[in-house]
Amino acid sequence: MFADTDAQPGKKNKGSSARSASVALLVLTATLLAPVACKKSEAPWVELYKRSARSDIDLYLVPKKYALLESSWMKKTAIARFNKEQLAAELAKYGRSLADLQKSPEHEYKEENGEIKLRVGRISHSTAHEYDTAIPLVFYGKGIEPRDYGQRVHQQHIAPTLAALLQIRNPNGVETKALPIVKQQSAKPALVFVAVIDQGGMNLLRLHKDAAPNIHQLMAKSANFSDAHVGHLDAHTAVGHMAIGTGAYPVKSSVIGNTFFSMEKKAGAQKLNKAEIYATKDETKVSTLDLKSESLADVLNATNAGKSVIVAQSYALRAAVGMAGHGAEWLAANGTAANGNGLTTAVRQGNFVYWLDATKSKWITDTRYFSLPAAAKASDVLLNYAKYYPQGFEGYKIRDTKAALENWGVLMSTPAETQLEGELVRAVISEQIIGAKKHNDGFTDLVYISFKSADAVGHHFGFESLEARDTVKEIDTQIGKMVEFLEKNYGQDFVFVLSADHGVAPLSEISGGLRLTVEEVMAEIDTLLPPDVAQNESLVHFMTVGQISLNKKLMQQHNISIDSVRGVIRDIRVNDTPFFEGVLTRKDLRLDG
Repeated sequence: MFADTDAQPGKKNKGSSARSASVALLVLTATLLAPVACKKSEAPWVELYKRSARSDIDLYLVPKKYALLESSWMKKTAIARFNKEQLAAELAKYGRSLADLQKSPEHEYKEENGEIKLRVGRISHSTAHEYDTAIPLVFYGKGIEPRDYGQRVHQQHIAPTLAALLQIRNPNGVETKALPIVKQQSAKPALVFVAVIDQGGMNLLRLHKDAAPNIHQLMAKSANFSDAHVGHLDAHTAVGHMAIGTGAYPVKSSVIGNTFFSMEKKAGAQKLNKAEIYATKDETKVSTLDLKSESLADVLNATNAGKSVIVAQSYALRAAVGMAGHGAEWLAANGTAANGNGLTTAVRQGNFVYWLDATKSKWITDTRYFSLPAAAKASDVLLNYAKYYPQGFEGYKIRDTKAALENWGVLMSTPAETQLEGELVRAVISEQIIGAKKHNDGFTDLVYISFKSADAVGHHFGFESLEARDTVKEIDTQIGKMVEFLEKNYGQDFVFVLSADHGVAPLSEISGGLRLTVEEVMAEIDTLLPPDVAQNESLVHFMTVGQISLNKKLMQQHNISIDSVRGVIRDIRVNDTPFFEGVLTRKDLRLDG
């Protein structure tokens, strides 16, 4: 589907000539840059990367379809359960069958009473392929015109649409317009509630449709955008939640990925460093100014002088902060805090933004900028898990914080965690808004929740698994309960938004797709260095799973061109198959003139 310019004759593992590769790129680039010529099934790499291009990024990676790129975490395995009939149907989509799984000992294939157990590797997301980008987007509630809207929209449309409903200005990173979903402008809603299903792409919701009746009924009675897609790259948690909270594309927000990978080297020994967005070693001390754009919550804080209650709940810091924004830190950093009226204090006390500390299995926050609600302080993740699974979940006996930390992804993937989070957010609304009699004070309150359990279960077991189905079913139950709760307490005086931050790729065991680690990519790039230099230094300054910043000084010292780096990446093969369709430069994206 995608080829590169600057093909290098004589390079190993080349399957086509330099001339044919160049011609292919010219044709495809023209197609990608001309929307009228683009088929809906094609990945619009150029436009999505242009919306995400930071000045410090040099190369943009284009994996082949179903190819998965992540850190070495992805090569861990787990036993997952599948419905036999459904698994056979999924395999058939890729020209594969159950026999392909049975003949591979590493899958540990077992079948009993229509259920199949397999050992599977991790899966991921990040690309512009449809499975990573197709997402739900629905608006339900006060003043909303319920019907199917066919136009292509992005998560970045949510914030300006809500700003219009709230009759406030757009956050400063917004480039899109409010969606035309309002029947007639009326009084502002008392509450806006935004539910995000992390990794809740349309492939997940379609496959397990019968397990999610509330979600599909909500789509039918809402303003439903059936052609909603991720409009940026990387298609990752931090970026998607930022897009929902701020309405900004990454080129404005500077949030381009979850993690910035770099290789620390010394005398031949090496260690992969991971710098997480917003995070420090102590997650009660965050760096919200990694987010360069205002959030809708930031604007609401300033407009209503801290009188609106803001809630953002997710077990992951990068999702909670991405949705809520900066809290009291933004006011101080932008000179809008007025000591005389206590605005900073009001915002800090009224912004309940919290996440889980994996080392303690407790909800935490950064009290410099946000508050931790009493209901979250009383919420015990391990106790809830033990009550829900007295015999353990799928053989994982997690009974203390050490075991929880070792199996954090599994713990977070369960319906038990989903149930806890749904109950907790309703408790926080009851405690901090309704109980405090702020639900009828004339100032709209804004609540975000991210059900990240769908992301955890998908990464560990695959979205096709019965584990994923069980978690989707509980998410659906909690969404149904949330709408009932709002209708009971607010009548029709609320707006409910449902979306996702991204989708996910199919399991490689099912699709036949390839897996590759960022460590392997960096190692290949560093083969361009003299061996003695590569013992201590790397050509990669840092990379996300889709974007690379190069060490320009080192390249200049050793006369290494960007095309040489691109060629090495392009030549990477897994199981004797090319992993990448292409590697783009800033010139390919027309960013440098």
